[in-house]
Amino acid sequence: MKTWLRLLIAVVILGAVVGVLYWPQKAKPAAAAAPLVKMDANQVQRIAISQPGQPATVLTKAGAHWNLDQPYAFAADGPTVASLLDALGGITGAEDVGTSTSPATFGLDQPSTVELGLANGQTLDFQFGADTPTAGNTYLRLGPSGPIEIVPSDVKASALKSAFLLQDKSILHFPSGQLTALDVTDHGKKLHLDCVKGAWPKDQQTNVQSLLDALQDGQMTTMPDPVGKDAAANGLAHPVTTLRLTWNGGSAELDLGNKQGAGAYYARNNSSPAIFTLSDYLLTDITNLVTPPKPLSVSQ
Repeated sequence: MKTWLRLLIAVVILGAVVGVLYWPQKAKPAAAAAPLVKMDANQVQRIAISQPGQPATVLTKAGAHWNLDQPYAFAADGPTVASLLDALGGITGAEDVGTSTSPATFGLDQPSTVELGLANGQTLDFQFGADTPTAGNTYLRLGPSGPIEIVPSDVKASALKSAFLLQDKSILHFPSGQLTALDVTDHGKKLHLDCVKGAWPKDQQTNVQSLLDALQDGQMTTMPDPVGKDAAANGLAHPVTTLRLTWNGGSAELDLGNKQGAGAYYARNNSSPAIFTLSDYLLTDITNLVTPPKPLSVSQ
């Protein structure tokens, strides 16, 4: 083989080797940051939230459902509780400040706490202090003697929920596709409608659907009386507006009382003595059902 040919082959092989060695490699994805606290949300059986100057909020788990035990007994809202636990179990990028002999410096002399009770009997204690001088972060200590961490303020906002924010705020629970009848009493006017083979009376279909949508999507705006002690004062001892939904095997009832403020009414459903408030838009849907608005006349 000629010398120049051997040299050419050697150059080609050398180029191939260099190309393999220096060809840009695809960067490996960065490993996910480990959470500050390793916890399984499914193992949490109790949540106790304590904030200075406020009554304690306690929730317990029964099977797959959460219940509010303090400051009053009520069903809890599962997705909101899950969001709280996700926030505590998903803390990443925390900055360790270290231990301190002066907790007050970080607002941890009187912290707001979230204590999680686990199925194995252990507890996790999150103590939130003041926000950092620069916006967007807050001080957190794990337990009364743990190191102080700097974590996003969103974690504190997601964890320190009031009882009302954690409770089930649904106005009424009912199987919307299984209703068989609807009864309304409004200021002495009574209306009964039957749902036959899944269809409401044709002339009321739009009004019924509007009301059912409002009931399905509506939320309590406040819970002023969890035990119902002021029913008479709030116009619920003898409500002037009552709504009853019926289905095979069950029923649900909603009573509306006095007006509260500019755009809300006191109300109560038959699942609890608690008195709550709801927006007055619901009354408009009820009125349209009992007294359908007259169609606009077309001028000739």
